[in-house]
Amino acid sequence: MKFLKSWLQDYIVEILPEDAAIKDALNKKAFEVEEVIPVSGDTIYDIKVLPNRAHDAFGHRGMAREIVADFAYTFKEDLRILKNDSFLSPTITTPVVAIDDAQSCTRFMSIRIDEITVGDSPDWLKKRLESIGQRSINNIVDITNYVQFSLNKPMHAYDARSIKGTLHARFAKASESLTTLDDKELKLDEKTLVITDDEKVLGLAGIKGGKFSGIKSDTTSVILESANFSPTLIRKTSQAYDIRTDASKRFENGIANSLIEEGLHMTANLIKEICPDAKASAGVDIYPNKDLPGKVRFSLNEINKILGANYTSRDIVDTLKRLAFNIVSNEADNYFIEVPSERLDIRIKEDVAEEIGRIIGYEKLVPVLPKLNRQGILNKRTYYANKVREILITNGFSEVITYTFGNSGIVELVKGTATDKEKLRSSLGEGITSALSLNLYNAPLLGQDTIKIFEFGNVFTKEAEEFHLAIALDDSNHKTNFSQESSLVLAEIKRTLGVEDLHGNTVSAKPHVVEIDFDSLIDTLKEPNTYEPTTFSNLPVVSYKSIPPYPFVARDIAMWVPDNITWEDIHNLTLEIHNHLINRIDLFDTFSKEKEGVKRTSYAFRLVFQASDRTLTDEEVNKMMEPYYELFKSKGFEIR
Repeated sequence: MKFLKSWLQDYIVEILPEDAAIKDALNKKAFEVEEVIPVSGDTIYDIKVLPNRAHDAFGHRGMAREIVADFAYTFKEDLRILKNDSFLSPTITTPVVAIDDAQSCTRFMSIRIDEITVGDSPDWLKKRLESIGQRSINNIVDITNYVQFSLNKPMHAYDARSIKGTLHARFAKASESLTTLDDKELKLDEKTLVITDDEKVLGLAGIKGGKFSGIKSDTTSVILESANFSPTLIRKTSQAYDIRTDASKRFENGIANSLIEEGLHMTANLIKEICPDAKASAGVDIYPNKDLPGKVRFSLNEINKILGANYTSRDIVDTLKRLAFNIVSNEADNYFIEVPSERLDIRIKEDVAEEIGRIIGYEKLVPVLPKLNRQGILNKRTYYANKVREILITNGFSEVITYTFGNSGIVELVKGTATDKEKLRSSLGEGITSALSLNLYNAPLLGQDTIKIFEFGNVFTKEAEEFHLAIALDDSNHKTNFSQESSLVLAEIKRTLGVEDLHGNTVSAKPHVVEIDFDSLIDTLKEPNTYEPTTFSNLPVVSYKSIPPYPFVARDIAMWVPDNITWEDIHNLTLEIHNHLINRIDLFDTFSKEKEGVKRTSYAFRLVFQASDRTLTDEEVNKMMEPYYELFKSKGFEIR
């Protein structure tokens, strides 16, 4: 949000320091000043306000309070937030206001003001709004915007002629619609909170007003709306209709109910300033469940323990005063405080500790390394999972991690990450089978005959989240008896863990995939009491290299050679043909046979071609194979 320096100055007694000092202080204490923009005789600060401070710091007053605390300055309130009875008129009828649901609309105030004149705003008001990127519309609308950016309280003004009967905060009916100020036609549903009168919908509560109740050039009477709405409801409505406004950003982060009254009075007083003949009705205030002040108890010792600090009682008291926290009592360094109503982020002692630490300065804390037990914290699931990992890896398996989201599953996401990832998986089977297929496709490139993988991961049912183990094995021809091989591995797991049942099921026979409920498997096992580091001592040496993004092409050669020719001889011959596109040369079959009294050997091997800059064509690869055929024939080998 953009903040104008002179606007901030209105709330501070002392003269503000240089821009660099303000930027440095705000950056260190709580915010991120993204840009400092000099303008004629003034400065604009573009400051990133995170959600935890949007309750108070999305307005100039709240940001001024922050600067007051940072520099130990004196705060100066704008007295226009106070009720002004000097222009009340008993002849003006007080608006009638109603709330259907006190959870969705927590407070609703209104007042009617007559004898106004709609026109251009005074220069000071135009300048302030335009400096922060707001277009001046007319004096009444500009005043409501000014209050929003001053107090962080969105306001709305209706042409009194368009209001028929009661101003109502209620949920829309399925048949209702609304045309917004920007001529957008909305079909409303029953989850949408709206402001209505007795005849029509006036606007989306807390988000945007309707076209037919706005201020016009001939408006002479206005009805002000000052209300507060459920942050969750405003966010969901804003997303549902794809409408985000300055008002919705504030309401969806939550604001204090105290701002409803201050915003109403400030708006009314500014209208009186700009339209001196204005007269107002008495106000109406519907406030079903009044807020209690935020109160926190803590001790000096607790603050120091949380922060790792050595603050004194004087440090604490001075900082609390800078933050405008009211110290209700302080006995033997045990504090009981009330926090300002706008500070919805301060509710527990840890919140107070954070405030004290950042205002005094985190850079003043002396870091101390914690005293940690070298043994670490034992975790039953991790302990037994590592034992199983070591068994599987020793038996040639590789661990994979697949997506938690997919198309199959019981638990649906409210908003999926993609069209094929709209559910939480209820099994590891689909993901590990897909990983098996991908690795099988790349097996020639990896120089693998078979693929053996496993995965530990969470799966989700309607009732709970479970931790499973999946084991998958396959080869390209499905010739290997993987059922027997996995049985041997599973038997080793059972022996190691000392269990009789693995609580598993076969997901697929070919390829062979077994899934085990690991939590149920270890449920009856004892809690570990000693730390046993997993060494994986039998792991082979592994090297890594990047794989080109373009597909590979494999060609197989099988040939008879004299019995005295070894595979090493064949491999060395292939290297005599210098082809930089050869990625791998792997032997996958060999056998010997005697024919007409002569013993011969058959070698079958695979050449894998791959380019790093393009996709190879079959014609290219066929041409590359010709030198190999010619070489082997020249040696008297028989190509099979």
